[in-house]
Amino acid sequence: ETGCYEFVMIGEMPLAPYIQKYFWDIDPQKAAPKSHPEYYIERILELGDERAVGWLKTVYGKKKIKSLVATGRLSAKSRNYWKLVL
Repeated sequence: ETGCYEFVMIGEMPLAPYIQKYFWDIDPQKAAPKSHPEYYIERILELGDERAVGWLKTVYGKKKIKSLVATGRLSAKSRNYWKLVL
């Protein structure tokens, strides 16, 4: 079990332990948020909690997230919600 301030290092940035639960289908040691922003942003916007969305804003910035809300593969419900909130 990892502690509150421990991170799994992945290339150029850490993947926080509280984010790892949303990416059960990948090896956290091989995760690449900077290389695949669409994958991470879409998954968190569909399944993530407030803390995970905060992580997205820190990693990608609000502008990048908003652009993927407009063009990404989100459900209609999620797309409409995030268009209002962001």
